[in-house]
Amino acid sequence: MAANTRQPIDIDSAASQCQKVLGYIEKYRADAKEIDRERAVEAAAVLVRLLEQPADAIYKLFLSPTILMAVKTASDLGIFSRLCDGDAFVTCKELATPKGADVQLIERIMRALVCSGFAAERGPGQYMPTRRSKAMTARTVIGLMDSLFVDFLPIIHKTPEFLRETDYRNPEDPTHGPLQYTHKTTSTTWDWLSKRPAALDRFNSFMEGNRAGRSHWAEWFPVQERLLDGAVVNKSPLLVDIAGGRGHDLIKFKQRFPGPHGDLVLEELPAVIDDISNLDEDLRRVKHDFFQPQPIKGARVYYMKHVMHDWSDGNCRIILGHVVDAMERGYSKLLIEEHILPDQHAKELETLRDLIVMVWCPGNERTRQRWTELLESVGLEIQNFWLPDGFGTGIVEAVLKDDRRA
Repeated sequence: MAANTRQPIDIDSAASQCQKVLGYIEKYRADAKEIDRERAVEAAAVLVRLLEQPADAIYKLFLSPTILMAVKTASDLGIFSRLCDGDAFVTCKELATPKGADVQLIERIMRALVCSGFAAERGPGQYMPTRRSKAMTARTVIGLMDSLFVDFLPIIHKTPEFLRETDYRNPEDPTHGPLQYTHKTTSTTWDWLSKRPAALDRFNSFMEGNRAGRSHWAEWFPVQERLLDGAVVNKSPLLVDIAGGRGHDLIKFKQRFPGPHGDLVLEELPAVIDDISNLDEDLRRVKHDFFQPQPIKGARVYYMKHVMHDWSDGNCRIILGHVVDAMERGYSKLLIEEHILPDQHAKELETLRDLIVMVWCPGNERTRQRWTELLESVGLEIQNFWLPDGFGTGIVEAVLKDDRRA
């Protein structure tokens, strides 16, 4: 197929782009700034696109689900754990033995893993781990893989059909989106999850590891200056983590700021709270649906991580309205940890996440302008956008409008 559609390569542009890649790498070598590493990755991707034949790229794109299949199968076979167990190479026969798998099947799976960077070859039929194969042994990464492969992928497959049948309207109804179309239900995503313990467990593990190696927000946000200074101990809770999953963010916040600054409260749906087997006794658990009135009044901080992107603007106004009603003027703050998209030149990962929340919730990621419009519509004023690397995930800090003292 590709041989009949070859196009000339712009060698000069490719050479120029190669110099950009090397320049960012040298900057990252000198300063170890994350933004330079990200820019090097982006520039390298552009270089590949300049060198690759379009027909080859398209062919590989639509064959790429087979890589997902190979990685998932390898995980189920325990291949990544076996690769990382010890310093010696591992043979196909050794990888096949624990599950009694066919050696020829293992050979085929391993070829796919090597091509995609999830294993390395030492010699014919001899394999060593890579950084990617080591990452695939982490519980949260396995949860991410299982959730996306088992629960998200069938929905992604049906989304073009859903959009065609809905005249290509932007999905906004939480009871009628791609997930509901795929599974023939009118339940919201979260009700659908709550009735499926295995899917809920996969999703919670996915969320627990969703920072993808990024630092906790309390490590770069000026917590002392913006939150602790001015907080009154025992007046009300210091921080309410709304829809905080299993409490992983609260735990890390407490580790970072262990002093007696006030109560830390985890709010979640009953099914999630009941699913938590181990949580610090000092962290209060409150069963709460954020579409209902906020039960904790006058907290210093109301914090939400990756909540707003799950919902349309109309639903977000309901959620935020309950928080606004609970906030104390001159004291309370709202912190929203989310992706903050640029108006143009959005990066690949944040763009893919936008499409993922569209098919799953349905929701969307927002630009600075859209964040400003949304929060102002419910009586909030943004004090700052905090972006540790200048892009991607950050904190939107807001107070009640005309609230100058917070």
